[in-house]
Parts: sequence; C-alpha cells; structure tokens
Amino acid sequence: MSMEKLAHPSEHRTWVEIDPGAVRHNLMAFRRHLGPDVRIMPCIKSDAYGHGALEIAPVLLAAGADRLAVATAWEGEVLRQAGIGVPIQVLGALFPEEVELAVRNHLIISAHDLYIPRLASLAASELEVTVQVHLKVDTGMGRLGVLPAMAVTLAREISNLPSLNLEGLFMHYAVADDPDYRRRQTELFRTVGREMESAGLEGLLYHAASSSAIVSDPDTWFDLVRPGAGIYGYLSPASLRQDFPLRPAMAWRTSVIHLKDYPTASSLGYNRTYHTSVPTRVAVLPLGYADGYRREYSNRARVLVKGKLAPVVGMVSMDYTMVDVTGIREVGVGTQVTLMGNDGENNISAEELAEWGGSIPYCVTTGLGPRVTRTFLEDRDE
Repeated sequence: MSMEKLAHPSEHRTWVEIDPGAVRHNLMAFRRHLGPDVRIMPCIKSDAYGHGALEIAPVLLAAGADRLAVATAWEGEVLRQAGIGVPIQVLGALFPEEVELAVRNHLIISAHDLYIPRLASLAASELEVTVQVHLKVDTGMGRLGVLPAMAVTLAREISNLPSLNLEGLFMHYAVADDPDYRRRQTELFRTVGREMESAGLEGLLYHAASSSAIVSDPDTWFDLVRPGAGIYGYLSPASLRQDFPLRPAMAWRTSVIHLKDYPTASSLGYNRTYHTSVPTRVAVLPLGYADGYRREYSNRARVLVKGKLAPVVGMVSMDYTMVDVTGIREVGVGTQVTLMGNDGENNISAEELAEWGGSIPYCVTTGLGPRVTRTFLEDRDE
C-alpha cells in the first residue's frame, strides 16, 4: 500500500478552505450591479453561512458593506466583542431574555408584534440609549412579521414607545424562482409603505431583496438589500449564476485513511446497499454525517481524487465514507480528496452536493460538523 504525507496535517481529518478574495469579489459584484445609491447589508448569520463570521465580516466591510445582518442577539454580541461597530440588525425574533443583550450591544431589533419592542423600550430607557427598530411585514412568507392590515397600527405603537426609533420596514421573499409571486409580495410591500407615509410615518429605510432578487429584479432593491448566499458564491436558482460573476468561497477536502481491494460480489457498508460487480479498489475517507457529509450522499455523490471523479459506494456512516478509486493511479493513504471545489480541471459544486442530498447549498455550508477545520487562504485580491 502506498503512503504519502498528509495533504493537511491536523488534529482533524477533514477541512474547508475559505477564500476571502472570493467573498470580496462577490460583494463588489453586487455593488457594481446595484450602483452607489442602494445600501448593502450582507447576511452573516449562522457563522457567515459556515464560512466564519469573525473572519468574513472585516472582509465585507473593507469591500464596502454598509451594515451587517445576523439571526440572533448572540451572533450580534460576538461581532461587537470583536470590535465591529457598524449597524448590525438581528433579523430574527427575540426571546424576552435576549432583549437586554440586544440593547446593550446596540443592535437593531426586528419587530413582529408589540411585546418585544415594549421590553426593548424599558431596557433602553434604563440604560439611557436609543434602540433602532425595523418592523417586519408578512407579505406572503407566512413565518415572522405582522400582517399587512395591522402594520400601520403596530408601527404607530412602536413609534410612541420611549427610547425606540422606528428606522425601517422590511419583508422576506418566499420563492426565489417565482417572479409572479415575488411581484405580488413586492406590490403588497409598496402598498404598506404608502399607507405608512399617509399615516405620517415617513423616512423609513425599506428593504426586501435577497441575493436572487438583487440579481433578477431591480424593483425589489428599495433602499437597502440583504445578500446572503450570493456573498459566498451561490444563487438559487443556480441558473442565475450563468450571467452573474460570483465565485464560490469554500472548498471542502479530506485525505484517504485506508485502501482495500475487494473481489467481485463483495458487499460494502451498513445494510449492504452496494455490491461490487468487478474487482474494486476502495478508499476509505475519515468523515461522515457527523462532519456534515450527509447520509443522503450514499451511493449518489462523487468526490475528486487526483483530479478524477470517484463515486461514493455504500452507506455514508457517522465517521467514514467509502469511494471507488479503481483505475485512479497512485492513490495512497494521505492522498488529498476534494469533496467540494476544484481539483485539476474538474469541479464539484455546492449545488451538486446539495442535489445529491436532496437539499440546497446553504444546508451544505452551514451543516459542517465541529470536527471540520476551517482554513483561510491568503487574500490575493486585497
């Protein structure tokens, strides 16, 4: 059995490579597309979609991001503790116990009813600060937000609370690839905006657009946009990337830990879901669904070994995955394997991984397990 030096010596055995230059490139692509008048608030929730929020936030701000968006008050506090002083909006709902944390860290809170703004008003008054609030309108997502018929009433009540400033109004698109439904949501949002102005609630900051809406529909831009997955190189539907110059910011790799030759009619893995039809050389990879390499990839996914595609064979288990390397020369223990990203002239995209798993690219990048080491490449675009 041949052996070679590990491609990435580490206490862990699988790693992702993050390219800050790609993140910078993507943000600047959005800026060129939007022009100078629309503000950009990239979403760096869920640890920047698995890419590392503390490392990615400075890259985005240096590239021209105006503010940042997170999902929870805790995510915002982590950024504040790292010295990031730009406006940060918590897009999600808060538990009552999280309100003071948000207020102390000068985070913009999102309102979906009156309960949390009342608590924020009390906390802000006690701390002698002013909290910025953005009211979310449910125009058809059906999750968080106030229904349009009650939006003006709720906005007035929030505006009357001490130590709060109603700064913005926002919504969330439900379907990335349904332009008709998107237009319906946009028009409903505009109607609510006109009702706000008629009620004397003027000067609000309006925002709605996600990455796909930014690329495909200028009517969604308003005053501020919230690119998420596009910042990291992905769009839904993936066809939008054909005309928009994004670069994936993450590659995922591991190394061969064991090799074995099997005769014809050997069964491999749990539940014996794969049987060899010819003599087969199998490489065992030291990762599995505990690392985010999903069980759904079993007998479906491909990896790159020496730049060549190798199929996953047998069930992906918690800690190990098997691939067929028959016919790929010079494979040994320690040989680098690419699960996602470029190797030679071939590439495996997050979209392909997601399709094999019946998922979406964001589930791939945010689903990495704690054993996966994150490595940041040199920012050559700087």
